[in-house]
Formats: sequence, structure tokens, C-alpha cells
Amino acid sequence: MHWLGWSLMALGLWGVWGFLGKVGARHLPPSLGYLLAASGHLVVVAYLLAGGLGPVVWHPAGIAAALGSGLAMAVALLFFFEALARGPATVVVPLTALYPAVTVVLSCLFLQEALTWRHAAGLALALAAGWLLSK
Repeated sequence: MHWLGWSLMALGLWGVWGFLGKVGARHLPPSLGYLLAASGHLVVVAYLLAGGLGPVVWHPAGIAAALGSGLAMAVALLFFFEALARGPATVVVPLTALYPAVTVVLSCLFLQEALTWRHAAGLALALAAGWLLSK
């Protein structure tokens, strides 16, 4: 499948994730919501360990980056559930969904990825939308 198809599936599932996170936050303390949400990863891990991995290539920098990515995601998810417990999903989810802005800046600075004027304009509009949604 083309990268765009995978991206659109991720987008849809992240939308469901934000919605279900708020439903959970209405009924559970943030720490329990976090634990239950994180346990959903175990299903995917079990699938991958059962053969869904494909060829395994071990590279120290890749391993370190993947583990750092998981740690960042885990802490961000904990903060996300705290935010959902304290604020409206209509603001928390779109505001936290602006995380690609951080990725764009880091990728330009450290990976020398190009930032076109069109990308910069889209990023500026996304940040403006985040500001408007947070008011």
C-alpha cells in the first residue's frame, strides 16, 4: 500500500483514539485510563512477535531512536490523559494533534529535510488553527 493510505488509516485511528480517550477520561482516573490504553499496545506487540515483524535488522542507532520514540510517546500519552481529564476534548485533541510541527522543525534541523514555502504555509495555518481552537 502507498504511504498515503497508511497515513489516512493512522489519521482515522488517531481520531478514534482521541474520542475514546475522552470517553474513558469521563469515567476513569487519568492514570488508569493511561494503563488501559497502553495495554492495547500489547495486542499489537503480540501480533508482531508472532511473525508480523518481517525481516529483523538490528542497528544501534535505530534501536536507540525507536526506544526513545516509545518513551516520548508513553510520557506524552500520560500527559494527554491528564489533559483530557481536565479539559474539553474539542480543545485538547486538536491542540495536541499539532505535534507534527515539532517533528517538522526537528527534521529540518537535524535530518536536513527540506521545508518548502508551501509546507511552511501549511505549518503556519496549522499553528493558527491550534491557537483559534484553544481560545
